Formats: sequence, C-alpha cells, structure tokens
Amino acid sequence: MRKMAMIALLATAFASAAGASFAADTEEVTWGVVDMDQVASRYGKMQELNQEFQDFQREQEQRLAQEHTTRLLDDVERQEFKDTAAMGAPTEERAQRLAELETLSNEREKKLIELRKKDDLTEEEQAELERFGALYERRMAELASLQTELQTSRLAKYEELSKLIEENVNQAIESVAEEQKLSVVLRKDAVLHGGADLTDDVVMKLNGETKE
Repeated sequence: MRKMAMIALLATAFASAAGASFAADTEEVTWGVVDMDQVASRYGKMQELNQEFQDFQREQEQRLAQEHTTRLLDDVERQEFKDTAAMGAPTEERAQRLAELETLSNEREKKLIELRKKDDLTEEEQAELERFGALYERRMAELASLQTELQTSRLAKYEELSKLIEENVNQAIESVAEEQKLSVVLRKDAVLHGGADLTDDVVMKLNGETKE
C-alpha cells in the first residue's frame, strides 16, 4: 500500500517541470518545492491508511480461502462453518468442528476426482458423481464471481484511501504556500535549482506538528 499510495501521491499534478524558470539568487523567492518521497515516508496518517488497506486485503484473502476450502460442503454445512468461524476465537470444540467440516469437503473432492476417473459406476456412485459434480461447478462459478467482487471492492478501497491522502497533501501544500506567500509549488524532483524547500513544513502540517 505504501508504494501504491506513494504512486497516487506522486501522480498529483502540482506543476510540470517543463518550462520552469529559475529565480536569480538576488531575487525574492516566490515559489517552492516539495519532496514528495519524503512526504510519503514521513506522513503519519499514510502509515495508518497503509495498515487499514492491508487489514482490508487480509480479510478478503481469508474470506476467499474459506470459500475455497469449504466448496464441497452443501449449503447447510457451509452456513454452519461460516457461523462457527464468525464466533471469534474458537473453543476447542468449535475448532474441532471447523476441522471436521474442512476435512469433509476435502474428502468429497477426492471422491469426486476418483469417480470421474472410474469407468463403471454403480447407481449410488453415479448419483454421488452428479451431486458433487453439480455442487463443484456451482461453487467454482461462485468463487469466480467472488474474486471479481473482491477485486472491485479492493480497487475501490485503494482509490478511496489514495484520494484521501492526495486531498490532505494538497491542502497542506496550499496552506503552507499561502502562509509563506508563495504563488507556485513544484515537485522537488522536477526542479534542477532554486525554490524554497517546503517539505518539512508540509510534513509538520500533515502531522499536526508545530515548530519549536
């Protein structure tokens, strides 16, 4: 997330390096520069949002893994698994039940593979093949749909947090520039020479710090 958020930050259009003019040493400095890499690494809120995104992504991965490991449970069994897992830290009894349900799903999948390879099936085996085969196909379609849903929500979350960071940084830069009566602020890596370095002031503004 830090890298992603930094990319979002660095993509903000503060100004273009092309056509920037240098102020003579004897002239009053009326423009500033900001080191966006420093802002990204020192902005405390960004670290919090980074953790928020990581937690969000971890929850999604856990949900997807749960759906995968229980894909050959029927609807009632799967709901039991979800309800039990949602109870929080499992007791020994709940942990045992979750393990039993996972094992049941795995055993059914192994059985399905065996039945698909077998030529002569009994009526009972044929019924099992049809039942678990249909369940497997339904679950795989559900997993594909869930993956798409999670990717969409993850992108939306990333964009939400990136926009928040970008807005906060822009506001801090505008505030510092106004305080120092600077009319233009450029990215430091787009400037070869000159300009008042506002990086520390911007970081302090973002972090709610004051100069001693």
